[in-house]
Amino acid sequence: MEALQQRASAATVNGQQLAPCVRAVCRKPPLSSVLMKGRPLLSNNNGLKAKVLEQSSVANDAKGSHRACVVAMAKSVANGYAAALAEVGQSKSNLDSISGDIAKLSHFCEDKTFYDFFTSPVVKDEHKKEVVKSLSKEAKFTTATLNLLTLLVTKKRTMILKDLIKEFEDIYNKMTDTQLVYVTSAVEIQESQLAQISEKVQSMSGCKNIKIKNVIDPSIIAGFIIRFGEDGSRLIDMSVKGQLDKIASQIELSEQAAVL
Repeated sequence: MEALQQRASAATVNGQQLAPCVRAVCRKPPLSSVLMKGRPLLSNNNGLKAKVLEQSSVANDAKGSHRACVVAMAKSVANGYAAALAEVGQSKSNLDSISGDIAKLSHFCEDKTFYDFFTSPVVKDEHKKEVVKSLSKEAKFTTATLNLLTLLVTKKRTMILKDLIKEFEDIYNKMTDTQLVYVTSAVEIQESQLAQISEKVQSMSGCKNIKIKNVIDPSIIAGFIIRFGEDGSRLIDMSVKGQLDKIASQIELSEQAAVL
């Protein structure tokens, strides 16, 4: 990764203008065939199964609504790419391998040097593709994942990468009946403890598979917080901070009752 960072920082840049992150598209054959076969990218008349409509004009007093619309459209585009990638994985019976690629990509996106380089509107496409090719070789990405990254560069849609990762994870979890569990702790939790938490959540949720993400947050002091379910609606707070907050709340209620 360090070598890729050096290559990214040394890449030549020019005054290329930023292309729209989201534009109306209608391309055939479906995107999944491009990712699967590694076919040359097609013209602007070919495309995604799902069409994304672009707002042509927005009143000056509706800038907030325009930004919200752009964000929504970007997520729709990201969902289209993610769905196509999942379709390829399912048809090629390597969905789990592609999921592993996406997990690695998520980690790479946390590296500011790589992410800024990949999403920069002024870095030449050929430099991005060179780094993508090296990164894919280093991380042993599937052909579909490499084709996806190359496609994002060519279509000027690199800015949707994080949304695409999130959309793919959601699609993968639904396809494989996987429950995503966030375990927040002050320090990293041991694998044996995470396995116990996984078993407990699996019995509570009834899901076939459990995927745990350990989030480090020193502010909880000790213990851990488990969040899972639809939009993280189910919460188990076993943290010291949580217990202290409960005590503080009880004291406050007692003081209020005494005043009354």
